[in-house]
Amino acid sequence: MDQNNSLQPGLILDQRFKLLRKIGSGSFGIVYLTFDLDEKEYCATKFENRNLQMRMMNREILILKQMKGINGFPDLIHNGKDRQYSYYMSTLLGENLEILLQRCGGKFSLQTTLQLAIQLIDRLEVFHSMNFIHRDIKPENFLISKEDTSLVYLIDFGLSKYYRVADGKHIEFSQKTGVIGTARYASINTLQWMEQSRRDDLESLGYMLIYFVKGELPWSNVKAFCKEDKYDQILQVKMGIPLSQLCFNLPKCFINYFQHVKSLLFQQQPNYSHLRNLFEKQLQDYDHQLYDWELKQMEKNTQDVLIDPDTIPNIRLQSEIDLVPPVDEEGEAFHLKQENQHNVKFMKQLHEKYFDQNTYKQQDEFFLQKHTSIEPKSQATSKQNNYQISNHTLIQVESQPYIHNNPIQFTKRKDSKSYTSFKQSQEHKENRKFRLSNDDYDLDMANDDGPNLDLKNLEVNYFLK
Repeated sequence: MDQNNSLQPGLILDQRFKLLRKIGSGSFGIVYLTFDLDEKEYCATKFENRNLQMRMMNREILILKQMKGINGFPDLIHNGKDRQYSYYMSTLLGENLEILLQRCGGKFSLQTTLQLAIQLIDRLEVFHSMNFIHRDIKPENFLISKEDTSLVYLIDFGLSKYYRVADGKHIEFSQKTGVIGTARYASINTLQWMEQSRRDDLESLGYMLIYFVKGELPWSNVKAFCKEDKYDQILQVKMGIPLSQLCFNLPKCFINYFQHVKSLLFQQQPNYSHLRNLFEKQLQDYDHQLYDWELKQMEKNTQDVLIDPDTIPNIRLQSEIDLVPPVDEEGEAFHLKQENQHNVKFMKQLHEKYFDQNTYKQQDEFFLQKHTSIEPKSQATSKQNNYQISNHTLIQVESQPYIHNNPIQFTKRKDSKSYTSFKQSQEHKENRKFRLSNDDYDLDMANDDGPNLDLKNLEVNYFLK
């Protein structure tokens, strides 16, 4: 790749990685959805222009190599450079917590916030144990896994640094020349231009948790003419607001969290176990461990499958005469029309005779009813094709359904042939031939291989800051 051959879909890097489309950009680089031609897998490729005055990719690559294989951190797959760009390929992840927060209505439930607190404290403890501090803790730098949506990854290590030097000694406290990180979540020490340590990552995490559960922070709407004035105003609010007000209407574990973090000295190691226990005790009151975005996805999937039958107008069944191709002869067409009208009338009478108004279900109006089984009504003699629902599988029976609430009797499926748990009656034996001859109506869900991947519509959220 050279300067005349800019980044574009279809470009193949190092004879292995094919760029598909841009999925993110920021002040420090560009991210492309990429396909690994060797491993036949998707990944993310981050590019940094080598002409930038402040280059951070070398630092990121170094940290990714150190964190490789650790749960909750992306794997470094490959890295390289040419005359214009430095780049690396890493694990393709899902959406960040800011996107998920907005999708869930602008705030998370208390339960989800508690679960995130426990998991993100784990991430920082592991990261700190590798002698790094992150220095830019914010929702956009936490992404969920594409395979396990309950697993949250920590990303973007461009501002990270060692807090222990080669001989194992902690760095010295010093005054910096500016704010490093994102002002909204930055610690008070950071906004005062002080050197950061482990306590500052945890303070930023605390502000982020308050933002998750409340949907805003007291300084979220600060307005200023320039960045420096805005930083000063945010600092004044953070220093002036008492913890009781910051954590108003929240469980005491949030106040206790900040009390511990703000009591830490510059070089002091945080008590990560104590911080986790604060939130774990509060979490004991909840029955499940699903996150809000998982519940929302489950709700969406349920809405896609389970439809209230009363919301769809009834369509009366017509005989198979409607499926006969139209004929050219005028007289024959008129005859078919008359016969069709007769069949409509007949089906209406059949419906009124055999279907109870509250329980009938026509062929195109299926629904799943929990703890409800369906078995034939011995008095029914119609050969009309009816369907029965059992374990989400549609199978055909030869007589009218009778709905009752006995969960013990149920219908099973075996070797693509349908059979029932009731004792075979004489009528059932007589109709066996009819039933076997109509196996085409028995729907086999096992043959569904899922949708084909459409790269044009593939949505990937992977943000650079």
